[in-house]
Amino acid sequence: MISKMTKLHLGIPSTERAALLRWLQDEQILHLIRLSTKKTVTQAPQSDTVLKLAQVQFALEFINRVKDESNIKKRRSLRNLFAGKPLASLSQLEAVLESGKLPELLTAIRADSDKLAALSARRQKLQSEKTELLPWQALKITGQALKGLAHTEVLLASVALPDEMRVKRALDRIPAASWQEISRTGDKRRGTIYLEVVSHRDSAEKLRTALSKSNAEIVMLQLPLQKQPTSRLQNIAEELLEVESRYQQILKAARKFLKRERDLKMAHDGLLHRQEQEEVQTKMAQFDYASVIAGWIPEEKRGYFTEQLAAEFPTVAVSLAPTGKQEIPPVALKNNRLFRPFEAVTNIYGQPKYSELDPSPILSIFFLIAFGLALTDAGYGIVLMIATSVGLKYFRLKRPLKNMMQLFFYAGVATLIMGILTGGWFGLALEDLNPSAPRDALLALKIVDPISSPITILLVSLLFGVVQLLFAWGVATYDAWRKQKYLVALFDNVAWITMVLFVLTWAGVRQGLLSEGLRLPALVLLSLNALLLVATQGRQHTNILLRIGAGVLSLYGLMGFLSDTLSYSRLLALGLATSIIGLVVNLIAGMVAGAVPVVGVVLAVVILVAGHTFNLTINALGAFIHAGRLQFVEFFPKFLEGGGTPYRPFGRVGKYVDNPKEFV
Repeated sequence: MISKMTKLHLGIPSTERAALLRWLQDEQILHLIRLSTKKTVTQAPQSDTVLKLAQVQFALEFINRVKDESNIKKRRSLRNLFAGKPLASLSQLEAVLESGKLPELLTAIRADSDKLAALSARRQKLQSEKTELLPWQALKITGQALKGLAHTEVLLASVALPDEMRVKRALDRIPAASWQEISRTGDKRRGTIYLEVVSHRDSAEKLRTALSKSNAEIVMLQLPLQKQPTSRLQNIAEELLEVESRYQQILKAARKFLKRERDLKMAHDGLLHRQEQEEVQTKMAQFDYASVIAGWIPEEKRGYFTEQLAAEFPTVAVSLAPTGKQEIPPVALKNNRLFRPFEAVTNIYGQPKYSELDPSPILSIFFLIAFGLALTDAGYGIVLMIATSVGLKYFRLKRPLKNMMQLFFYAGVATLIMGILTGGWFGLALEDLNPSAPRDALLALKIVDPISSPITILLVSLLFGVVQLLFAWGVATYDAWRKQKYLVALFDNVAWITMVLFVLTWAGVRQGLLSEGLRLPALVLLSLNALLLVATQGRQHTNILLRIGAGVLSLYGLMGFLSDTLSYSRLLALGLATSIIGLVVNLIAGMVAGAVPVVGVVLAVVILVAGHTFNLTINALGAFIHAGRLQFVEFFPKFLEGGGTPYRPFGRVGKYVDNPKEFV
């Protein structure tokens, strides 16, 4: 059901505003709303929270860098497979922030980060210089000589191999220039030639022009005055070793920060929550000496909330606030433990409106029947039940995932029941098994075989669809009646229920399924019901012709009902797919087992495990999706519009630390 919401105003002295916000964030019970007054703050107050948050985030990224470069892998226990973050209350996060150790830690991390950054930059510069010098290592000339003499100039050039002859011809046309090839790299298509050219200074400009027109690139080699490329490369290699050694020393020393990673994560989320508290202040009305907060709370939690609030903040003033004409309360679903898992299906569709019904309990039985018909294998149902039971017992799960796992446990039960009734046991044909008491008992419980009698399963699926769709109209009738929309309840819902029932009765007589004596009553009642729909379905029109025309066209709704019903035929297809794939897996495993002695048995076991795991996974997913689709597309639209605002109480949205209350 949907909780009744109460709107509250909280008045608090400004000196206790921050403490109250921390308490509200920890309690996670009040859905805050903006107060529109002249005193409302439009921007979050200026603070150093954002700066500190960035500093802590930088420190955590540095720690991740240290772990990556040190090849330290994070280990997660099997129990924490689905929830690997540490747990901490808001008070614990605040304690880390107030400990006074954080600034010193951040300063030390920044210092080591700067050292590594400087070494990394130096290493990159040396690598670039090495790459530049490598093609010239055969050049027997110093940096001083590269500057040339009084009457000569030395130029270095790189030439793409396709332009080699063009460049050499251009050089040959300059008598005062001589050149030599230093090295070449690559292949004939993408290779490069490196040339040293010496010329008289009077011909230098002519030489540069010739090289440029020949697509040669003049290289400005950065070489120390007294060093040749070979000696400089040797110096670079030695310096690179020194830089790398120093880098690894600092990196190793920085591992001491790994033991402080948990504290940094708690500090990060503590600052994140402070930032959230500061942003919430933009929704408050703030006066000189007091602040006012407004929010929604479920009626059943109001007593607890006000009692705890008074105990923590004796100076707080709590008052009930009237709901404005344009205000729509948020939607909080409230169900017992049995139906709570089905909220996961509802939440996929979206929240109902505050004035609508909670469809979670209503859809439960229909969702499970649809899932069972789609999977239809008792063995798979047992596996689902065992897997989800183990997950619920041994894994640490947040509430949404816990509800989803509970939902799949229920789905496993439904699949087990449907599998027993259809004789589905891991794709085995019970009739082919050796006679035994268990086999005879299972055969006694079997009602229909989907493979040999698909039409029967099809009819069951369609009948199930008719029942659910009629039930949807019944829910719509109840919803309209409780809202005092009596004409809608009678003419738009009850009249259609009776219309479909009369059509089914008449069709049953035509097919010989019902007594011939019902033919005339069914036809008369069907005709009267059709006239009632023609007379009432266009009642929103004032023009009599439009009213009648709309009423006649409304009878096309029977085709829509038929179309919705046919959607349930997919349950047959999904059930057959599960059975046939399981049967094929067993057949292949049997063939392999008989083909190769000993090894064949091992391979057969692998095929059975892998094949049935795949079959269960893919068809359980298909069953969930289609069972949900039937609710969203065929069931909900009959009585549910949706689009409600979810109830989201002011709480914690952590990045690195989980709230222990999320696991309760």
